Amino acid sequence: MDQMRLKNISSCFVLVGLILLGEIQFIKFLSPQVGGLPVLAQTGGESLAEEALQLYELGYEQTDRGQFQEALATFERALALALQAGDRQLEGVILNDIAVIYRIMGDYPQALEFLNQAFTLRQDINDTSGIGQTLVNFGAVYQSLADYPQALDYYQQALPILQGEQERYGEAVILTNMGELYRQLGQPKKALASFENALSLFEEEGDRFAIGIALSNIGAAYDALGELSQSLEFYQKSLAIASEVEDTLGIGQTWINIGAIHEKLADYPQAIQAYQQGLAVMMELGELDSIGQAFNNLGSVHRLMGDYAQALDFYERALEIRENIGNRAGMAVTLNNKGVALFEAGKIPEATETLYAGIDVLESLRPGLSDINKVSIFDKYRHTYGVLQKALIAQNQAEKALTVAERGRARAFVELMAKRLSPEAAQEFSDRQIPPPTIQDIQQVAAEQNATLVEYSIVVDNAAKNSALFIWVVKPTGEITFREVDLSLLEGFRDNLVPFLVGEETDAPSEMLLTALVRGSRSSITETLPTIPRRQVDNIKLKKLHELLIEPIADLLPQNPEEKVIFLPHQELFFVPFPALIDENDRYLIEKHTILTSPGIQVLQIARKAKRDRPRETAGALVVGNPVMPIFARNAGEEPKGLENLPAAEQEALAIAAMLNTQPLIGSEATETVVVERIGSAGIVHLATHGFLDDFSESGLLGAIALAPSDRDDGLLTSEEIIGLELNAGLVVLSACSTGGGSITGDGIIGLSRAVIGAGAESVIVSLWQADDQSTSQLMQEFYRVLLQTGDRAVALRQAMLATMQQYPDVKLWGAFTLIGESASR
Repeated sequence: MDQMRLKNISSCFVLVGLILLGEIQFIKFLSPQVGGLPVLAQTGGESLAEEALQLYELGYEQTDRGQFQEALATFERALALALQAGDRQLEGVILNDIAVIYRIMGDYPQALEFLNQAFTLRQDINDTSGIGQTLVNFGAVYQSLADYPQALDYYQQALPILQGEQERYGEAVILTNMGELYRQLGQPKKALASFENALSLFEEEGDRFAIGIALSNIGAAYDALGELSQSLEFYQKSLAIASEVEDTLGIGQTWINIGAIHEKLADYPQAIQAYQQGLAVMMELGELDSIGQAFNNLGSVHRLMGDYAQALDFYERALEIRENIGNRAGMAVTLNNKGVALFEAGKIPEATETLYAGIDVLESLRPGLSDINKVSIFDKYRHTYGVLQKALIAQNQAEKALTVAERGRARAFVELMAKRLSPEAAQEFSDRQIPPPTIQDIQQVAAEQNATLVEYSIVVDNAAKNSALFIWVVKPTGEITFREVDLSLLEGFRDNLVPFLVGEETDAPSEMLLTALVRGSRSSITETLPTIPRRQVDNIKLKKLHELLIEPIADLLPQNPEEKVIFLPHQELFFVPFPALIDENDRYLIEKHTILTSPGIQVLQIARKAKRDRPRETAGALVVGNPVMPIFARNAGEEPKGLENLPAAEQEALAIAAMLNTQPLIGSEATETVVVERIGSAGIVHLATHGFLDDFSESGLLGAIALAPSDRDDGLLTSEEIIGLELNAGLVVLSACSTGGGSITGDGIIGLSRAVIGAGAESVIVSLWQADDQSTSQLMQEFYRVLLQTGDRAVALRQAMLATMQQYPDVKLWGAFTLIGESASR
């Protein structure tokens, strides 16, 4: 029998109400090309094989029509005949396709059982193409089970096999399933690229069926990117093709997809109509995954319409199906949606219980994922944590809400840092999920740090707009106080933020106003507007941020400016220049407090544990200044360019190296190779050079430091490379432009600062904007002078800022730097 080609029998996307959830694209074989069948004339094997093949083709057609029970019965008859005929290749094909049917019907254990049989047989007969195809199907089942590490592993095993067999169609299916996996993990740009590549391959094959599916996938990616009109356009194209080729399952799922777009556009009657059309098709087919999706989506529309009884009924039906078929990702979505409906209906205790159950299921999806995938999947579902915080606050349970706020941030960061603990502790954490901190843990951290902790949480309402800012203040004594700020107050400040609002909306939601305020404050610091004096612009926005973030808790902060305050920002608040915030008396916050920041309280807890468990063996300092700059293209298609020389950075490095009794790496000596060789043993690392926020490694980890290139490297030390290092430094100073930037996620800023601490450093100093060479050089020299006297990094940075402020009063020249992590160096 000739090699089988791959075909997909189900459109892969179905979108859900409040939170998106994609369905998996699962594959089966096209009808086999007859030829070269074994001759078994003496036993009647040839006629049996022909009869088996005819039955197989009938089962294939029944599958295409969505007649799954009938197809199962036909495939089982064909399998019996193939066994009698001794046609092992056809037997493998049929076993694989039976598994396909069971997966579509949501019976994953049975699907895996038949795939195991198919895989073993295909190994026995050395059917390379069949092995690759079965590996893809294994991946798709595990993807349905939300076991993403297993799914990725199977796809990565299958891809080179199918490429080696010139299975372009199979390659396209893997790209499709990988794209859907990226979308499930909250990486829609990667998903879109993967889907578009798959579409090109399907178009080369001329397969209208697969083209229709690919168009639906692209529509779902555009939906996840918020481009609804583009999404609807692709769904409609997909629906037309699904109708043309009689892809019943594709028709049903695309109707559900279209309903989700109408729901987002608040066209609820159209959404209900589309969902019901999709549901009717899925009920006829018995496609449980999509039935669960349709019930869930109908629940969300009725919730948005205020019909909570009807919404809860649909959610219960969706949850029952998803529990029965083991769809954990779907369960997390429906539990979240049900919790929101209960909260809105005023059933707060029931909402609380449901939302806790939802985050338990959500967190069960994370073990085994890579760091960046842990970040993105959490980001996709983080709304649940905010609603749960609101439910707890409504019941006057502010301390429990604080533990949820901690549970909902920096979880991947904590797990990344746990790898740097003692070998025994690191192994313990790798064997089980790291539990979130308790109130006692949080109080202990405040006591150990001898600092006042200030944790912020931006909580969205159920229309995904910022509605409230929750603030907890934890004193070193263990006392915890909660305050709430109404973010709708920003409406009165809208006219000051219009230039910083994204897009041309005239009625931007509160979320945009808070983001615009942060963006506007930074812009007014770093850019001079010709018609408005700089100081006036700085004051108005920095004062408004102080009013929102500091004034509500000012009475709880220490009066002694030497006592430390650790700010734990949330989302866009990571970009707030806390030292530069201005009170009503025109005093900067750094004048009144010694300031640090951290992505989370548990990050501080793990860092302190690592400091105790694993003593650092270091030898001196590593200082780099003004390396010979690499020549490279920032974007595809651009001409490679060199970077400007930084003579002040060279002077800075020379001065600091003298203070630290070491020889600096300057110019051509400061190669990436040499820096990487020395950085692991340095107690202090100071890098005075250019920094970038680009994703040079295409890993999702943003950021790179410019070093001198050599014949062994490109001169760009990326965040992905940094995170793979073993750092023992107590302090890393990235004295470069915008090294504190990156991509904002629920896990914090994904950029250089996270990479450095994730690689093992105790603390890092980074800049929030492009710093001036001269003023930065002075600030850094003053910082090290005080550090060597006091051994306290936060105290040293504060004194350096205050001293630099005297000579360079413009906040742009002294306010860029922030300390993240541990303060005391001894």
